[in-house]
Amino acid sequence: MKKILQTTRTILVSSFIVFGLLVGLVSPAAYAAEKGTGQALEIAPPVINLTADPGEKITTQLLVRDVANVNLVVNNQINDFVASGEDGTPKLLLDPKDGESPYSLKDWVQPIPQVTLKPKDLVKLPLVINVPSNASPGGYYAVVRFTGASPDLKDTGVSLSASLGALVLLRVNGDAKEGVQIASFYASQNDKKGSLFESTPIDFVVRTKNTGNVHEQPTGQVSVTDSFGNKVANVNINLQRNNVLPSSTRKFSSPLDKTVIGNRILFGRYVATVKMNYGSENKTLTEQISFWIIPYKLIALALLAIAAVVFLIRAWVIRYKKKIISQTRRRRR
Repeated sequence: MKKILQTTRTILVSSFIVFGLLVGLVSPAAYAAEKGTGQALEIAPPVINLTADPGEKITTQLLVRDVANVNLVVNNQINDFVASGEDGTPKLLLDPKDGESPYSLKDWVQPIPQVTLKPKDLVKLPLVINVPSNASPGGYYAVVRFTGASPDLKDTGVSLSASLGALVLLRVNGDAKEGVQIASFYASQNDKKGSLFESTPIDFVVRTKNTGNVHEQPTGQVSVTDSFGNKVANVNINLQRNNVLPSSTRKFSSPLDKTVIGNRILFGRYVATVKMNYGSENKTLTEQISFWIIPYKLIALALLAIAAVVFLIRAWVIRYKKKIISQTRRRRR
């Protein structure tokens, strides 16, 4: 039972590491396998951006290092991937049931040889891509995954190791279709969309949809002005230049907080205008929203407090008047 639990834990850890690598939860340059196995790999770079002409053979390299204290047999596998969700998480196409990518790159990549690494060894592995002469202009994508195993266990099926991947993004030159739309632009707080907020920080969310056939890196700013047209702040969008894959929508979120406005307290109606640029011709996208920042709960409490004070004063005045009247009547008697 203990062995089954340990094996299950190993599989879960391995799955998490692969997922974490691809979404940025784990450092893209390295992973450490489960404690106790003595296996670890590092690779660089985590993302490879390439351009090529149809019919061109391009060669680059990947760096792989054994950071464990044992020898490792390093195997690799090349898979296609597509976008999954709106947070930039890649979905690996490991099985025919997962479907096929219209932007498949894996068949263009030459097989990468298996290597055996000694502890702390660093090896340069060639990454060779043969672009077909009839390749259509646009983007093509694949992931190169590496797995390290002890030489004593490589043929036994006992060793369960996490894989580490490098994403390959290739643009084939030519008249590619470039198209990005702002699917939606809104303000939110605590992941809830709204137009009335009590205070900052709030988040500006831009959902961008890639309608072309090549990956794009839309970047820009949200300009915030008050009711009088005075500029309050500029908020950067996609400063990291993350990619939006074809036929996918990606959400970018940036905060309006003290790092932007300092200790300033915002109150009233504001207008936010997003302006983003993308593509080889630096095309522009714009969208505008308005929102309010009013501490309505605080105001409500203040009004209640004022009302309570007024009520108490009024009650005291009435009681005081009654007392004076009562005293006056007594004197007359």
